[in-house]
Amino acid sequence: MKVLIIVPAYNEEKNVKSVIRKCLEYSKYVLAINDGSPDNTLKEIKKTKAICLNNLVNRGKGYSLRRGFKYAIKNKFDIVVTLDADGQHPPSYIPKFINKIEKGYDVVIGTRVKRHSDMPYIRRASNFLLSALFSAFSRTWIRDTQSGYRAIRISVLKGLKLESDRYEAESELLMKLGRRNVKFGRVIIPTIYGEEVSSINPFEDTFRFLKVVKYRK
Repeated sequence: MKVLIIVPAYNEEKNVKSVIRKCLEYSKYVLAINDGSPDNTLKEIKKTKAICLNNLVNRGKGYSLRRGFKYAIKNKFDIVVTLDADGQHPPSYIPKFINKIEKGYDVVIGTRVKRHSDMPYIRRASNFLLSALFSAFSRTWIRDTQSGYRAIRISVLKGLKLESDRYEAESELLMKLGRRNVKFGRVIIPTIYGEEVSSINPFEDTFRFLKVVKYRK
């Protein structure tokens, strides 16, 4: 199967090059999307062999993912893998995601190990609550809706209309795919947190849920 790895990036000059180079070990097709970063993210992407798209201004992760999906459909890929550029998602797990798709799953979500991890307790609690709420609205149980590490069969993305531009787009995607009765699978991945832990605001996740409910149809 032809696999495209999509790496959205915003202000990730420290990590994006390393992440891309590791991704290239598992597919020669890596699409990095710079989301109008004011730092050197774009320069770091151009030092790699990744395909590069550049948003001239910051448009949001959802907008970047839509660009990536459109590129994948146009260029006739079979699978897209999405992962973050900050190093939280180990690219070494990519083969496990692809293997799940090849076994018949349509969407595979990287499910983070929360017990005995460095994920803050309040973050674990909000993640569990939101996963339960999203599962109810999407009509299927999804254990970790907030994980951006995913593999998706291209055929289920065709004709799917996504409307949100920011981080809530990931939840909108799951909600709409769930209502299409696609087959979900999961891969257990480690929970890795770095310098960004102190800036996490778990209440933002609740706001995103309330915002994305209007996109559920």
